[in-house]
This record gives sequence, structure tokens and C-alpha cells, in this order.
Amino acid sequence: MKKSLFVCAAAVAAMATSAMADTYYVRGDFNGWSNNADPMVQTGPNSYEYLVTGLTPGQAYEFKATVDDWSMSAPGSNAKHVADANGELFVTLFDTDSHGDGWNPEGKWRLGYADGGAFDWEIVGDMNGWGGGSDWHLADYGGGWHWRIVSLSAGTYQFKFRQQGSWDFNIGDDFGNSAGNNEIFLAEDSQVEFVLDLVNGRWTAHVIPTPGSAMILGVAGLCFVPRRRRR
Repeated sequence: MKKSLFVCAAAVAAMATSAMADTYYVRGDFNGWSNNADPMVQTGPNSYEYLVTGLTPGQAYEFKATVDDWSMSAPGSNAKHVADANGELFVTLFDTDSHGDGWNPEGKWRLGYADGGAFDWEIVGDMNGWGGGSDWHLADYGGGWHWRIVSLSAGTYQFKFRQQGSWDFNIGDDFGNSAGNNEIFLAEDSQVEFVLDLVNGRWTAHVIPTPGSAMILGVAGLCFVPRRRRR
């Protein structure tokens, strides 16, 4: 009898937790910023996804994820990307302020999107006079992963990721388009690895340890492990 009561109580608690979970909607140019009938699908703790369909291939759209009354949304500035060849845009949301994975943004919700391959990315900032160029282009590793190692002198640098040669698409401190600048501080001249992970709405810029720090290098190498997305 006691076991049955325990199972029943656990089931009720689970249903209550589910009922209290927030419902999120992807709103943007494609639906007049008014979707409240077709919510995102929860795929795990603090993770949601949504597939926008019926779009014009190659067309740019601004969008974000939000609760129905707009009291919470991500990113703070709108995200902006293009529909893929199928006229689709796959969007992800991670609704926690504490990600604990060493990536940015930290202290904010993360919104990501699938990379349709319409263009590649580069680093622009204090380190290159905000001009970008081929020395700052990120290599495309597929699946929304873009990567580059650069040599930088000691100092503080503000920067953004942007579409190569254009400000039409850029990623700032909340992973949105036209957001504030990202920033890194280097205590000494360093080799810095920049990684952009579009589908998970995150980026990192970390110092590569000098030769001889084999143990640290092994740990640092774990940072660049593509996270598979669910479809």
C-alpha cells in the first residue's frame, strides 16, 4: 500500500512540474511576431527546439523565442538568419542563465539556429581595426561549427563574429544580431582559439596553452567537440 501511495505521489509531482514548465514560442518576421498556438518542443532539461517552415529560401528573417506575454525572451536583441534551401529555419533554445560549460553567452538564455550554409563568418574587432579580412575568416567545419586560431598580443579586445565582408549578419554578447560587443582579456601574448557554434547559440575564445602544458592542452582540446542537434 505504501509503495502504491509513493508511486502515485511521484506521478502527481511529475505532472505538477510539467504543468509549471514555461511554454515558448518562436516569433519573428515570418509570423508577424504573434505566434502563440504552435510552441517549441522540449527535448531535454532546459532545451527546446522548433522548425519554422514555408519560408522563402535564402531570405533573411529576424526572430526570437519568448513566453506568450513577452516577459522573458531570447536573445535580448533579435536573432537574424536566412532560411535554408528547403525554406526552413531550425531554432533551439536553452532557458537557463547558468550553462556551466565554459562557453558564452553565460548568465543569459541561449538561442541558436541551424546553419544553412548561405555564408561564412569572420572575426572583427579591436584586433584588426574592425575590418576583418581573410586572415580572420573562420573555417567551416559543418553542422554550424566555425573555427579559427589567431595570434594576439596581451590586452583587452572587443569583437564580434560577422558575415564575411558584411555587417548584414553579426553576433554580439547575447548571440543576437546588433547586440553589444563580445570581449576577451589576455594577460600575455597568446594563441587564441575562436569557435562559433551556431545551432547551440554559443561561442568561445580561449587561450591555447604553450607547449609543455600537455595536461592542460588535453583538457582545452575537449572544448571543441561538436554537439549534435536533434531533428
